[in-house]
Amino acid sequence: MKIYKRTLSNGMRVLIAPKESLEAVSIVIGFNFGSMDAGRDHEGLAHYLEHMLFKGTERRNWSQINEITRKYNIYYNAETDFETTMYEAQVHRRYVKNAMDLISDMVKRPKFSRKEFKHELGTIVHEIAMRREDPNSLVYDNMPRALFEERPSIIPESISSLENNISLQNIRDAYETHYNPGNAVMVISGGITAETGTMLAKDYLGDFEREFRSPKRDSLVLNKRTKGIMMKRKDIERGEVAIGFGCHGINKSRLDEYVAMRAVANVLNNRLYDQIREIHGLSYDPSVEYNAYGTFSYLSASAGGPPAKLDRIKRIMIDEFRNLKESRISREELTTVKTGLAIKYYMDSDDSLDTATKITDMELMYGDGRQYSKIPAMIRGLNEGKLERFIGNYIHTERYGMITLRKE
Repeated sequence: MKIYKRTLSNGMRVLIAPKESLEAVSIVIGFNFGSMDAGRDHEGLAHYLEHMLFKGTERRNWSQINEITRKYNIYYNAETDFETTMYEAQVHRRYVKNAMDLISDMVKRPKFSRKEFKHELGTIVHEIAMRREDPNSLVYDNMPRALFEERPSIIPESISSLENNISLQNIRDAYETHYNPGNAVMVISGGITAETGTMLAKDYLGDFEREFRSPKRDSLVLNKRTKGIMMKRKDIERGEVAIGFGCHGINKSRLDEYVAMRAVANVLNNRLYDQIREIHGLSYDPSVEYNAYGTFSYLSASAGGPPAKLDRIKRIMIDEFRNLKESRISREELTTVKTGLAIKYYMDSDDSLDTATKITDMELMYGDGRQYSKIPAMIRGLNEGKLERFIGNYIHTERYGMITLRKE
């Protein structure tokens, strides 16, 4: 895959990943501003700001925005993570100008209506409630809180803090401070040429002018002891247990290390799947994820199951983490993982939106999203010694974070 990179005169970085066999074109605009950048006093601010960009611009109200998306069948969405916010649009390549006009208008000219600010609170509260009822989201949102002293969060701890601590002026200030072209990346992927993508970027975002500022972040510090978070729900029959280990000294500053740790996660995932599901029949969905950001990273395993079996699942997880540290990875085991990672990369590259979001993330985190095309070579270069070295250097099993979800 060839990825082209341009920088507009206003400092905005643009990357284009053409794949002319695709009918779809995806546009992603990402900002180096996420949930942890608003501080403890304004938890939820980045997410609230994301929502407000969909509620009207100086040129269109929310009804007109929705009319355009329906007329041209534009899929549009957004995602707020710990350190980034991304705005996404996917459309048939025939209507790429319509999608570009819409998403650039939302980013450049949001209106921030007081009426819409008040109305949108109910939608956000409902979305938070949905996340708090989903075991997978609970693990993702809370594992960093169990591992790191600063307790980064995606959503606020309470609805009252969202209602009482975030004002419309807070949202306007965050937009003016962080939504600037020097702090932004745009990626266009799919059935489009590099020349057309460059022209569209200049035409629709070349006039996006604002003073450059970027968040100041320090690497997070791991908790000095094992920490557990217990969550109880009255209306569930299914429990969930998750265990995470902070990875000392590694973050997204080096893509080859990130790819290696993804392979480590897959090795552990296969082992836990065999032990927890196939051999002992304890859970339907054991899984392992490696999550890396600019300021922290961690490896975590999770599984759902009947509450009475959660302690047994937890013991197997801890044993397998220790085995990962103490035993060697076989060549056959690694070959299986490398093949699976390579296949997933090539399958994902046929999805223009998945490709665009990954390139945006890499550009924001590493400074060069073109490295996305180098992932297959990095996968081929993995060997048992490299993975074992990372495991020994970065994963410390003497303390961990744990999340348990049980019936009240």
